[in-house]
Amino acid sequence: MEVRENQNGDRKMDNQTNLEKSFFENKELFVGMDVHKAKWVVTVRSYDLELKTFSMQPNAEMLEKYLLSTYPGAICKIVYECCFSGFWIYDYFNEKGYSIIVTPTNRIYKDGSSIKTDTIDSRKLAFQHSRGLLRKVMVPEKKIREYKYIFRIYDKQKMRKGQILRQVKAILEQKNHPLKWEKWNKGLVDKLKLLTFEDNLFDLKFGNLLKEYEYVVSQIKDSENIIERIKEDKVLGKRITRIEKINGIGIISAVRMSVYLFDRKDRFESSEKLNHHLGLTPSERSSGEKINRGRSGICGNRQLRSIIIQLAWKTVRKDGALLDKFERVYKKSGSKQKAIVAVARKLMTKLYAIIIKEEEYRVNLAA
Repeated sequence: MEVRENQNGDRKMDNQTNLEKSFFENKELFVGMDVHKAKWVVTVRSYDLELKTFSMQPNAEMLEKYLLSTYPGAICKIVYECCFSGFWIYDYFNEKGYSIIVTPTNRIYKDGSSIKTDTIDSRKLAFQHSRGLLRKVMVPEKKIREYKYIFRIYDKQKMRKGQILRQVKAILEQKNHPLKWEKWNKGLVDKLKLLTFEDNLFDLKFGNLLKEYEYVVSQIKDSENIIERIKEDKVLGKRITRIEKINGIGIISAVRMSVYLFDRKDRFESSEKLNHHLGLTPSERSSGEKINRGRSGICGNRQLRSIIIQLAWKTVRKDGALLDKFERVYKKSGSKQKAIVAVARKLMTKLYAIIIKEEEYRVNLAA
């Protein structure tokens, strides 16, 4: 595994390595990596034979040196599961010219075994990669990953704001204070700052909550300003502008959908694939002449689906075609939830046409 170097820094191969090179030259090898924070478990195999399985430090450069020195001239095809580490491993090997894919978590082909270890997972990854059984994740560009990270921070800030609001309202309810009935706004926060309670420690805690609330609100505003600047992106900017034309969709939502769904035109082959990814299409099982349609299955981002449903509630009040769709489905099913999902599905179909086919958005068309 050790690579020796001469004074000039060039790799020095002994006679055994030269003999090995004649065997591994242009030979396809499949490398399965089970990735964890403390260690990696790596399996290297040819199509027919497992060559080696070993544990190592989580170090991409060290793994590359091992592959180069042990299997000189081989064409290494690498795979690992999408995990906590993100895509830096992919970036390293991809930039070095290796064939590497990232496969979705828990999508390794099941072989009936109930035993699961890091070594077994590593071997399965290498074997199934050699057979072409693994799905691959479409790895976003680095800048898109950075945009997504900004949204993750923003969403956590919004979540913390909601937690503080609930804590403050719970205190007002516990004290049966009349301010519990007032609508939350800047004026209410100013009133709450003047509140005092019998217990000084309780007073202190309540005051700290309000200070944290104001801090989080300022952080949310900063994040929104940064998100709005994504519109300056040469590629995404045009798509964001087109999405904004839909009544009820603001700049933050337009940027989010551009980043998560329309960062590249080939992400979804059709609007049906897009809706399936978002869990907006009902599942279907058929047996003979009987067809059962069930709840939608979510393949992608659950939070994004929730946001799109919220957008559907906004746009349905401003677009006659969407309102007509809602009323027809609600009349037939008696379910507002089914009706709004149908609206969301139609909305995303419109968005797909606007972004991918570059059609103009039209309001109040018949559904």
